[in-house]
Amino acid sequence: MFKGFNIDKFKKMKPPSDNSFTTMQEVKDLNKIPLNKYTVKKFDDIEKTFADIASKNNIDNYDAKLVGNLIEKSAPIVKKLKNHFNRPRPKVMASNLSISMKHYEMDSMKTPSYPSGHSTQGVLIGNVLADKHPEAAKQFIKAGKNISDSRRVAKAHYKSDSVMGEKLGQAMYQHIKGKV
Repeated sequence: MFKGFNIDKFKKMKPPSDNSFTTMQEVKDLNKIPLNKYTVKKFDDIEKTFADIASKNNIDNYDAKLVGNLIEKSAPIVKKLKNHFNRPRPKVMASNLSISMKHYEMDSMKTPSYPSGHSTQGVLIGNVLADKHPEAAKQFIKAGKNISDSRRVAKAHYKSDSVMGEKLGQAMYQHIKGKV
């Protein structure tokens, strides 16, 4: 599905350094976002998020298998970039900066921070589903953005992680557009 997708340009898009003013500001900005466990839990399950929209819109030909396949096939690309940059999660940097940060711990927070995989997959899948189901396109696109934003609500990602994830998701979508 993503054969031939080149991640080299994304390897050049480095996150702010750990001890930079930007990272410190991102940690402080995260601390200003109210922790909302309902929002975090609702958007952590990407497959369920999109399936719920399909159900609410009575989309009979919703392809849950495609969504699962997109998650499975995009994950190794995201993981390569995460391992390449090896950026610590915000809770680690907050602790290093002696900043108290309440966060919501999830199983999906066990990898390095940059880029956000949920942001990548939310944007990728939201766009694919918008193409397949134009009657609910706005809702699928919005769900992808909500998935991305929910990771900052959980304090799982810096804003720069989410922005990079969204760019990656958009590029991956462009790579497969019209092929799925």
